[in-house]
Amino acid sequence: MAKVARALVVLMGLGSLLITLGLWLQPEAVMPKIGLAATDLAQGLVGRATVRADIAGLFGGMGIALLLAGVRQSRHWATTTLLFASLAIIGRFVSLGLDGQSPQSWPPIIVEAAIILILIWFRKTLRQR
Repeated sequence: MAKVARALVVLMGLGSLLITLGLWLQPEAVMPKIGLAATDLAQGLVGRATVRADIAGLFGGMGIALLLAGVRQSRHWATTTLLFASLAIIGRFVSLGLDGQSPQSWPPIIVEAAIILILIWFRKTLRQR
């Protein structure tokens, strides 16, 4: 089971880095897939730079931390990524509380919850060694 958890962590890392590359190179194509409208780029260069820096930065940081966690079998890097994912899901719940919900609100929450659960499972497998 430890190998499955490790493989999932590495795959999540690769997926996060692919999203990062997509946001850097083709933000208009990737943004709708993560719930952002092309109108969010209405600010032109500043909007694109914000997507590439802030959103891609989160995905890139998580991707690198996930890969380090999986490749090195590191609890430290798993915990770091767990912090990123936990802060992201807290932001989702703050948004639900302040802005309300829609059917589109739940898929990202489910993905982030799955990441958190996989990371907790992965950390547990490392502790058992």
